Amino acid sequence: MIAIMPSKRTGMYYLEYCRISQVDEKIVYNQAKKGETQYFSLPIANTNIILMGTGTSITQAAIRIMSDNGVMLAVVGGGGTPLYLASQSEYRPNEYFFAYLKKWQDPVQCLEMAKQLQLQRINFVENQWKRFDIELEAVIIAGETFQQKIKLAKDNEQLRGYEANYAKKLYAIQAKHLSIKFTREKGKKDETDLFNNYLDHARYLAYGLAAVTLWVLGIPHSMAVSHGATRRGALVFDLADVIKDGIVMPIAMSYAKNDEPRNKMRKRCIAEFNNSKTLDVLFNCMKQLTEK
Repeated sequence: MIAIMPSKRTGMYYLEYCRISQVDEKIVYNQAKKGETQYFSLPIANTNIILMGTGTSITQAAIRIMSDNGVMLAVVGGGGTPLYLASQSEYRPNEYFFAYLKKWQDPVQCLEMAKQLQLQRINFVENQWKRFDIELEAVIIAGETFQQKIKLAKDNEQLRGYEANYAKKLYAIQAKHLSIKFTREKGKKDETDLFNNYLDHARYLAYGLAAVTLWVLGIPHSMAVSHGATRRGALVFDLADVIKDGIVMPIAMSYAKNDEPRNKMRKRCIAEFNNSKTLDVLFNCMKQLTEK
């Protein structure tokens, strides 16, 4: 049996109100419905990450099998930052780590890596939004303006300011497309604000894919190039920036407008991540950053 490369795996699962366990060398999760317990198998060899939401538990035996198969586990829910759990026992090559470290220690090259991630972000947004029936002229103009600002940025503070303006323009384009009034408020606790809540929860998926990419390549999550240097998972957020606007934003906002169930929105996001081969994009992106 040939192992499936992490960048080619298609499995990313978000589970709620269930128990994950081992049954006959397989990983299953069970849910009680109408007085009956139903069991569902997880194709663990083709899975990258499992996100455990509210009301979910897991056995030690299941964790052990996940570790042996190179699957990452993330505990999410309650509006908090995901807690990532992954095996540290594997002897992976460290070539990407040392190549990345060399650049990361140089302030000039570190800033250049941050710029490269944002350029990849612009490209991903334009490629993906073509499929969401959105007027692209304004998107392209926003991207071109941001590209010009990226070249002018002298430090991360300037770059983050330009990035924030780009994100605001994308939100404005989405709001106009959906004929709504919208203000982005991260981590908003008001459950009646479906737009902000759906955006927050769907971003867990992008963070999960970014975390898997860095874990497989052996690059520590704390070695950020743009987000706060004191945040241990900041590189996860840096890398997730490349993909979250391209897929999460249009899907989360359109599903919120139509008041569709959150789990349906997540399934659509996962399907689009798979269709667009997002993991390939993230792996190639990080590998390009480590090239000389």
